[in-house]
Amino acid sequence: MDKRLFYFCSGVSSSLIWPWLPPWDWWLPLTLLCLLMLRRFLLGGWLLLGVLWIFSYSHWQLNWLTQPELTVRSHIIAGQVIASYPKEETTGRLIVRLESLNGQALSPQPRVLLAWYGQGTIPAQGDRIGSVTRLLPPHSLQNPGSFNSARWLLGQGVSARGYLTGLLFHEPAPAGLRSALLARFEAATDGLAARRWLLALSFGERGELSKGDWDTLRALGVSHLFAISGLHIGLLAALGYGLGSLTGRSWMAALGGMALALAYAWLAGFSLPTQRALLMLMLWLGVSQLGRYWSGRRILLACCTILLAGQPWLVFSQGFWLSVLAVAALLGTRLLFRRQGLVSLQLALCLLLLPLLLLLFGGFSWLSLPANLVLIPLFSLLLIPLLLLTCLLLVPLPAQASSLLALLDGLFSRLMAALEWLAESLSPWWPLSAWGQGGLLLLVLMLLAGLLPGARRLWPLGLYLLLLQAWPGPAWEVRVLDVGQGLAVLVTQGRQALLYDTGNRYPSGFNMADSVILPLLNELGIRRLDYLVISHDDRDHSGNRDYLARVLPVGRRWGAWPDGQGCRAGQRRQWQSLTLEVLWPERVSGHSNNDSCVLRISDGRLAVLLTGDIEAGAEQRLIRSGRRLDAQLLLSPHHGSRSSSSPAFNRAVAPDLVVHTAGFANRWGFPAPEVVARLERQGVEQYVTGQHGMLHLAAAQDRWRLLNQRRPGPWYNRLNAWLNGRKSLE
Repeated sequence: MDKRLFYFCSGVSSSLIWPWLPPWDWWLPLTLLCLLMLRRFLLGGWLLLGVLWIFSYSHWQLNWLTQPELTVRSHIIAGQVIASYPKEETTGRLIVRLESLNGQALSPQPRVLLAWYGQGTIPAQGDRIGSVTRLLPPHSLQNPGSFNSARWLLGQGVSARGYLTGLLFHEPAPAGLRSALLARFEAATDGLAARRWLLALSFGERGELSKGDWDTLRALGVSHLFAISGLHIGLLAALGYGLGSLTGRSWMAALGGMALALAYAWLAGFSLPTQRALLMLMLWLGVSQLGRYWSGRRILLACCTILLAGQPWLVFSQGFWLSVLAVAALLGTRLLFRRQGLVSLQLALCLLLLPLLLLLFGGFSWLSLPANLVLIPLFSLLLIPLLLLTCLLLVPLPAQASSLLALLDGLFSRLMAALEWLAESLSPWWPLSAWGQGGLLLLVLMLLAGLLPGARRLWPLGLYLLLLQAWPGPAWEVRVLDVGQGLAVLVTQGRQALLYDTGNRYPSGFNMADSVILPLLNELGIRRLDYLVISHDDRDHSGNRDYLARVLPVGRRWGAWPDGQGCRAGQRRQWQSLTLEVLWPERVSGHSNNDSCVLRISDGRLAVLLTGDIEAGAEQRLIRSGRRLDAQLLLSPHHGSRSSSSPAFNRAVAPDLVVHTAGFANRWGFPAPEVVARLERQGVEQYVTGQHGMLHLAAAQDRWRLLNQRRPGPWYNRLNAWLNGRKSLE
């Protein structure tokens, strides 16, 4: 049984690495092959059954996106809010289950993620709303180290996204017991310093936690303590089981454990992590009450099978894998330590989960082990029981509940202040470059292999892979980052770096420095910038200028800086083996498109021309200036706008390859069709960052070698190609 469940889960999970999504007409041969395999090769049949199941489910959920003109115009939608993530009173995100589109009922009812920019308060969970919006398929910026929002959306069951600026109708959900209790709790904690922590740990409401709060928790490796999941549900189940066992009856103990676990999950709004924990708990209690023995491995596999059979897209959720692999690591500790003490258990968990943490977060906290050794017992034995007792007393005994809240406020305020001090003074979070992650992962695997019989023979292979990672790369490289509608270009010579423009920074707080630039620099092991060049003042070019200068050492500030060296034609710098030449503007300014800093970077044989947002007028004056414009790689001026890239300028540069830094489905229609047509007639190879993702080019003598020939990653990174062509994602 265990093998069958494992192979089914493996078949479903294989969709994580599918390079393309096969067309729907594959279902019949896949079904016939699956039936044949089940008769002759049982385990292979179960594997193919998992593949067939998520293949069918994906087409079923995505088919509504193929309606004519769905993504090219606005539509009237109506549906129910199933999750609300407010950031401020009038901004946030909603996950809405669509009931109708332009008055037509939908089946299945798809989930969509809608950014809220309305004038009133953001709708709450359970509300029914109607509005007008434009819908787009899941899409993610594609840069090494960046968060994959397309995969996250599918993991939440979301198959489209959009935004709202107002509502046609709004029907608030009837007030339920949980919402009434939450409102009372919010009123009781109004003005308390630790309010945000109390809300997160009791009701799972984490909207008030800031980015700085999450950075502190991540730095100490204790984020899981404020995400109500298996640890918290297991704690309450154990408490209820202990209380029930006082009756001397096993069924009362099981009932007590399940009752308290259900109560906490209900309080937390039955979030997905609590649902997974409840399912595993129910399986374990149910099997034990039936007098059967199932190993922890079987319970875990059965739980995964039930979850993936009901929601196959859970395989795209990081939370699902963190939960599953944390339990698997607990089971695996028996292989490492015979005695299951708290220290040995936590050490084994840190060691076994390290590869996953490196994969998901690009680093680890060296303070995680001691912090968890102290905080897990503190939360389990004191803070969580006190907090839940407070919620229980909130209605019948509000005075006593207020006293407990005052006590908890003092405890949490002091505790979180101490944790913030630790995070700031010790800097325990160690981000690792791709080389460092690979090296550490190999060392951990070699250590684990040393504990297995005969596995030490693999050590020479591990040492060879470590040496392979240290092999020197190209002399210099250019990475045109995928920053949506904006510009950021990273030029590197080994660990030395020049950044040209910084992408946008939005009023919501989302910015391209934290989401794209800094993760990429960390991936490359770059800790400082030799040059930070800002072409001009437009926010999509300079939005993160000051922030990057605060968080990174910067050697030279060049271009549109209040306190840097302005760009002016004729400036020339030697940067190791590369020559940096400013071709434009004629006078230092940087306040308008036509004053953009035009920078030519060359090694004597190969060149790249960075043009900012100059338009046809500046292009013509550049040509008349007689300065050297030729470059094998050109970033199209002004993102490929029709006001730029004049035929004369294109001929003067004579590029082999042009990159248009235009965002996916941008409202300006960049790059303009006429610009693309001009360059096609010139025989130039063209790429668009919004479609292709980050362009990574390496110098290869007298030509540029494109290292990523297509949009990287699995099929869900190219949903737009499937939508436009109704064909396999390839």
